[in-house]
Amino acid sequence: MVPSRSRPLAWRYPIVRASLVVMLMVGVASVSAACAGGSGDSATSSVAVSSTTRRLEAAPQPDPASPDGVAVAALREIYTWHPADEMPGASLERARKWLGPNLIRILDTPASDAGPKPSLQWGDWARARAQVEAFTFASGEKAPPGADPDHQQYKIGIEQTAVYPDGHRDQLAPATVIATVVRTADGWRLDEFH
Repeated sequence: MVPSRSRPLAWRYPIVRASLVVMLMVGVASVSAACAGGSGDSATSSVAVSSTTRRLEAAPQPDPASPDGVAVAALREIYTWHPADEMPGASLERARKWLGPNLIRILDTPASDAGPKPSLQWGDWARARAQVEAFTFASGEKAPPGADPDHQQYKIGIEQTAVYPDGHRDQLAPATVIATVVRTADGWRLDEFH
């Protein structure tokens, strides 16, 4: 039977409205149960949640001979710290093979304050024999083209994790730097970052 236009709408009747609400609730419950994978316990759900970082770690790293690959490799070394065995700033020396003339000059200047500023937790990490691991990745966002083809800039994401001998891991706040790489006789090198 086709309802006439003059008839009131079905949801104005209490019994029909209650039936619609019950059907809607049953439908939502069914969809929720299906999404939960048939398990009432969300802690044992087989759905694996992965962060963007974990997905990026599975992707191949850029070629270390490419300009963005040099920036990623150099900054990974610079932001990886061994507080129990090194002084703050030692990571810049470890990254020397990736550095351009500007950073080499700063590194070789006595009493230079180059490199990332160490965390206030450095002493705590040293006492606990924790290592700070860095994961670095180049942003897909392209910098505007410069006038000099031998100078390129990249946005590099940096995520650090303090790893303790007992396996405990503390995620540090992520950072982003703008890395400038230059073409040298030895290939692309990181020349500046901020």
